[in-house]
Amino acid sequence: MDKNFKKIAAIEIIVLMLIWEGLALVQWIPTYLSSPSTILTAMWQLVSSGEIFAHMEASLYRSLLGFIVVVVIGVGFGILAGYYKRIGNFFDPIINAINPIPKVALLPILMVWFGMTDTTRILIIFLTAFFPSFVATRDGVRSIKQVHLWAGENMGASQIQLLYKVVFPGTLPKIFDGLRISLGLTFVMMFSSEIIGASNGSGLGFLILNADLVGRTDIMFAAVAFIGTLGFIFDRILLKIRSKVLWWDIKRA
Repeated sequence: MDKNFKKIAAIEIIVLMLIWEGLALVQWIPTYLSSPSTILTAMWQLVSSGEIFAHMEASLYRSLLGFIVVVVIGVGFGILAGYYKRIGNFFDPIINAINPIPKVALLPILMVWFGMTDTTRILIIFLTAFFPSFVATRDGVRSIKQVHLWAGENMGASQIQLLYKVVFPGTLPKIFDGLRISLGLTFVMMFSSEIIGASNGSGLGFLILNADLVGRTDIMFAAVAFIGTLGFIFDRILLKIRSKVLWWDIKRA
């Protein structure tokens, strides 16, 4: 079933690209939409010149560093808030109040505090991606059946042992679900943080902004394609890690 789904998806993408290319050839779409062949040419030029690699390195540094901080703080804090009711009850109203706020709205404030630096960009990435990871982890801990905790206590397990031998393994499926959402958000906010506040520098967002300023829509689409490709690759990596860690989970990727 999964292989058939992949085949259907591949066919749909190919057909869509062919239709797009055909419409561009007969000039039935605006020139600023470019065409798949034009975009692929731009991508090849960026790769062959080596220009794209500096932008990709800068963007990945911001995205992955922000994501690593989310993994450490979001998962760790989520476990504590889910396991210890006093901690959870104290922070739940704060989390519920801040979570709906579009984090990009905080970007001007962070720019005033830290300037338009990588610190600002990594912070806004972290703030955006933190909440899905935290909420999924917290709710995963709270979904652990009490009978499992009682069984551990009856066998003499301490609170710390219950955390890493019962709670953490039982929460892992939810943790990975939250991390997958957070990973996608890191790439979204990476792009947003790079195109706001400056028109020069390095990063795929900067590349898109600068291409827009000179009317190079082919480079804009090419940069978007690179962002999508990187996001897809790291999503597959995360799913692969999940399948290895959760070898016992029938719903694993």
